[in-house]
Amino acid sequence: MEDFKLHCGYLGGNSYYGYDSFLVQCDDMYCYTVATSDPPCLFNWFVELFWIKLPNDGKRLRVSMDITWDQHSHNGNTKSTPVTLQFCHEICCIIFQVCPQENFPRSSLEHFLNHDYVDFFGFQMLHKVQYLRKAYNLVVKNWFDIPRQARLSNPARFRNCSNLSLQRMVCMDFWKWYAKPTGLLQSNWRLNKLSTDKIMYATLDCYLAYKLSVPLSIPRKIE
Repeated sequence: MEDFKLHCGYLGGNSYYGYDSFLVQCDDMYCYTVATSDPPCLFNWFVELFWIKLPNDGKRLRVSMDITWDQHSHNGNTKSTPVTLQFCHEICCIIFQVCPQENFPRSSLEHFLNHDYVDFFGFQMLHKVQYLRKAYNLVVKNWFDIPRQARLSNPARFRNCSNLSLQRMVCMDFWKWYAKPTGLLQSNWRLNKLSTDKIMYATLDCYLAYKLSVPLSIPRKIE
């Protein structure tokens, strides 16, 4: 099985507004990524997304969500704190770098995560949702675990698949192999500026999750 052809290019940045922009390519797919550690920049990204998509009772907004956990800690307590938060819709992604560790954008996230008409998709979502609730009292109102929704949406294809990881589902859908370089997650993600490799794989984790979420149906409550 072939690997994807991957590339991450720097498009420029704005020091006043606190962000850098990248174009991440995966074969013939591409995603525009904003990387920031500035909470107002994250909030503005949400506002612009709402302004364009106008989610309401008749129009829901589907967003993929991911968290990169700190596995570089020297105290052995891995998966204790996030180093990045990622959100993706269509071909746009934002990476918020939690640097320093206290720089967690709670106020920027509160309304977005708890919005009636925004649906969040990802992998290992239960752990992420529980962490946000316990650590920051943030409620993710509408969340869906991609492997679970895949089994519900297409049981004939997925019900006998015991381990539906991101890598496996990408292989099944795209017939390409997707894997991060050895040691990438164990390297230091709390630097002031993330390397282009870190930007690329943080983007792709969230972007590919979004692509996998698109065909999945969502059960709706009957009022």
